[in-house]
Amino acid sequence: NIEWINKEKATNAVTIYNNNITLSKQATLLFENSYGVAIGFDVENNTLVIKKVTKNEILSKQIDKDDVYELTIKPSFGRINNKKLINELSKHLKLEFDKQISYKFSAKWNNALKMLIVNTSEVAKHV
Repeated sequence: NIEWINKEKATNAVTIYNNNITLSKQATLLFENSYGVAIGFDVENNTLVIKKVTKNEILSKQIDKDDVYELTIKPSFGRINNKKLINELSKHLKLEFDKQISYKFSAKWNNALKMLIVNTSEVAKHV
């Protein structure tokens, strides 16, 4: 009489460090074949938004190239390196990197908008 134990379902997780944003492998898969990502903060809903940007959106000037960040995709994670971006997010989220190394958040993919919506209301402590 064996009770099998399932692997934990992979989740979309976003971790903010003092110099980069790291996306879990599951979250990174959502951005495959993208030109880059646009990043915004919804003040009203306290959510970070990471939008998939295609090359066509850049060429047709739907999105300004200066608003697009490079997403480096590795086998087990994705990373966005930009200190200025982290400084802006720190202001919105009141992140204190001298007290905590990183802040991990859960996220959900919005298929219609091609955006990863990061719930910044709940921080996982001691990541």
